[in-house]
Amino acid sequence: MSLLLIVLLALVPVGDGAEPRAGSEPPEVCSRAKAAEIRADRRFDLDSRKDIDDPDSDKTDVLHYRLDFEVDPEAQTVSGITVMTVASRIDDLSTFRFWLNASMTIHSVEVDGEAAEWQRFDDALVDVELGHTFDPGELFEISVSYGGTPVMPGFFQNQDDGSPVISTLSQPWYSSDWWAVKDDNSDKATGEMLITVPSELTVVSNGVLVSVDTILGDKRRFHWSTEYQTSPYLFAFAATVYNEFGDTFHSGGGSMPVDFFIYPGRDTPENRDGWLLSVDMLSVFEELFGPYPFINEKYAIYEFPFGGGMEHQTATGQGGNNAYGENLTAHEAAHQWWGDMLTCETWHDIWLNEGFATYSAALWYEHQSGVRNPEALHEYMSQARPDELAGTVYVYDISDSSRIFSGNYSYRKGAWVLHMLRGVVGYEDFFTILEEYRERYEYSTAATEDFRAVAEEVWGHDLGWFFDEWVYGGGAPAYRHYSRDYEIAGQRYLELAIEQGQNDAVFTMPIEIETLEVGQPHAYTVWSDAR
Repeated sequence: MSLLLIVLLALVPVGDGAEPRAGSEPPEVCSRAKAAEIRADRRFDLDSRKDIDDPDSDKTDVLHYRLDFEVDPEAQTVSGITVMTVASRIDDLSTFRFWLNASMTIHSVEVDGEAAEWQRFDDALVDVELGHTFDPGELFEISVSYGGTPVMPGFFQNQDDGSPVISTLSQPWYSSDWWAVKDDNSDKATGEMLITVPSELTVVSNGVLVSVDTILGDKRRFHWSTEYQTSPYLFAFAATVYNEFGDTFHSGGGSMPVDFFIYPGRDTPENRDGWLLSVDMLSVFEELFGPYPFINEKYAIYEFPFGGGMEHQTATGQGGNNAYGENLTAHEAAHQWWGDMLTCETWHDIWLNEGFATYSAALWYEHQSGVRNPEALHEYMSQARPDELAGTVYVYDISDSSRIFSGNYSYRKGAWVLHMLRGVVGYEDFFTILEEYRERYEYSTAATEDFRAVAEEVWGHDLGWFFDEWVYGGGAPAYRHYSRDYEIAGQRYLELAIEQGQNDAVFTMPIEIETLEVGQPHAYTVWSDAR
């Protein structure tokens, strides 16, 4: 009787990763689109700015935004009006706070059509006196007229042929660079964008295109509208010369257009096919995660000048050398579930967006054929191993956008958290956790502890130890194993020793072991909770 031991360490993110599959790109490509490098000098003093965990934020609920503005690419200016429909959440509400960068000159502020007094709190925050008090549920409108040159890096650029490109990228807190907004992830709202541009340009934005009107002066105004709850940083637009093509996504909940806006100079059959693959991705993700969240509107991909992608709700921007790559396209499409429909409550919890989207790309490779392919999953996760492990998935310091969008921690290790969780709770419970998490927080926001609570409910056991190890703490286990095969009194035995060799804390994790016994595979799971 022969017996061979194989220790399966696929759940352990250590060692050298394999080279990326041909034609793909590293799993954290999305992070480059967050423009972390060009914004590295834009750190924020959170104590003075007060836009993170601002206690005043809970006092109001923005229900709807209406943005009506004109973009002048030659002068590189934006001018227009933002109207916010707001509900009070407290008794005797007398002030309202919004965000607009000081590079934008405020011409006037009105409350319900009447001029209002306002003052700047700092270079981004503006406080408005409402004129009288509002009680819970009572509505008022704030109208802000403004104009100027946005300080957002990359707002005005050009295609290779010189055509102007105007595009936004507001994550994590740059919405106020170009519009007046209450910049709070958890305060989602519906919205409209009426954007006037030179007539040769096309505008793509969130939701559905209501109308395109010709304006005097050889201009056009594009009116986009969304009825879905949207976090402020996910409102976006891009305007340039585009070639357009499309397809239709058929879902159990109906059908919708899938629209594509590509630079004419990059409009090739190969690039078109790269984006058209997103229709199949939506089908796979719908099977895994539930119905596409914005079926009454659309999914779109548009080219923009930033490298990588940005998952603006219902309209993803993709650019750079990997703009049409399969991995990037899958990552961004998955964000429509994880990041857009269900958004991280604060930037401390960004892994709930980026780790989920990175792992979703792995799930695409695992399930794209219609039959589970564990080898494709493990190949992808091998490529997604972090280069560094000492830091934490949870972002304790959110003053630095490059730390928020760390490829090693928010993306790669965040994806490994989900892969590890799946290994702990099992395949069925893992996808039940995702289903319950979605149903509980869809069109809203969630924090890490919310996800943990759902996982514990579904699995039926405490997972505090797991989240402490993998999310809140740094490091990862590094296993060494020793074995010998011997015979006593005609009976063959296998002796196995496993050691955790990392310098960090001891990890409690299951390890899968597979044996071949008389040519037949047998699987065992042991728990390692000591050195």
